[in-house]
Amino acid sequence: MEHFATMSLWLDGVSRSYPPLDGDVTADVAVVGAGIAGVATAYFLASTGAKVVVLEARGVAEAASGRNAGFLLAGVAENFVAASHRYGERKALRIWHFTKHTQALVRSLVAEHGIDCELRWNGSDQIPGDDEEWREIETSARRLSVEGVAVSVDPAARTATYADDGELHPVRWVRGLAAAAVSKGARIHESTRVDTIAPGEARTATGVVRAGAVVLCTNAYTARLASSRVQPVRGQMLATAPTAPVFDRPAYANRGYRYWRQTGDGRVLVGGWRDTAALEEVGEDERITDTIQTRLDAFLREHGIRAAVTHRWAGTMGFSHDALPYVGAIAPRVFVCGGFTGHGMAFGPASAELVATLVRGATHPSADLFDPSRDR
Repeated sequence: MEHFATMSLWLDGVSRSYPPLDGDVTADVAVVGAGIAGVATAYFLASTGAKVVVLEARGVAEAASGRNAGFLLAGVAENFVAASHRYGERKALRIWHFTKHTQALVRSLVAEHGIDCELRWNGSDQIPGDDEEWREIETSARRLSVEGVAVSVDPAARTATYADDGELHPVRWVRGLAAAAVSKGARIHESTRVDTIAPGEARTATGVVRAGAVVLCTNAYTARLASSRVQPVRGQMLATAPTAPVFDRPAYANRGYRYWRQTGDGRVLVGGWRDTAALEEVGEDERITDTIQTRLDAFLREHGIRAAVTHRWAGTMGFSHDALPYVGAIAPRVFVCGGFTGHGMAFGPASAELVATLVRGATHPSADLFDPSRDR
């Protein structure tokens, strides 16, 4: 009989490090949520001298930030041609460069703070699910190469490789950045669920944080605290025991619905196939299902991977109406940073930098892209 852990590989054996809130406190900014967006927001604000308090219902990176594949890919889930059709080419390019900025931030912050998160820059492969998608992938590569993007195409393998993409251990990354935020003066309280918010106030069962601003970095759970268009959607993954090398780099296939990679110690990670059970995968329930897990198992068999499955897990992503984050003010002294549509590692840090800028009352050149009130 197969034995596996029904928890994320990244969270296995991890414990919480910060105390719950105990009593009322004041701050310049209260950040709700300690995933990559909340932690990075706290870091950027604390770096400017702001007094920041982070409130997290669970533990740092225990929600979606600790349940993903650890990809650092540029752009949205779709290829660049598909993104251009959706947003227009100029806007698609701006989005691309925004996510490239996240990659630059990760490089810089990991180096500056010595964060041990298994960061590797092996590139990523885009793989089509059909002929139409392959034509789009080829055209995308040609167009982006004009912009100086390091991309190569292998027509025989029907693969486009983006050389500058990366991968990491997402929990070690977020927790390392959390430690850096604390070193800058931020306070983090785990096991502290925020029950209600109001302009400049976050209420919990054990205390109230009164602040000049509140930033909701709650992604899929934002509607619990404020009016929100973010829809909770489940994603599922598995991980195997270490095995011989199979994949050179992370792969994103079938318009982002399927993805896999192999870690430095040889574990194969596979996720996705949500499109095969789209209605079933809507909601906050972090449970694995036979429908999806059998498809992940089939992928292993198709690639001759016989290593035992050691972990199976699910996480709740926050989807927006147009696959772009909502970043900005939603009420006086209340801001939001979420709706990453499965790309929180790619959008989170740059989005956090953006919202931190807006909280300080300054302007940001990308603010219009992610305005929470946008219609389309």
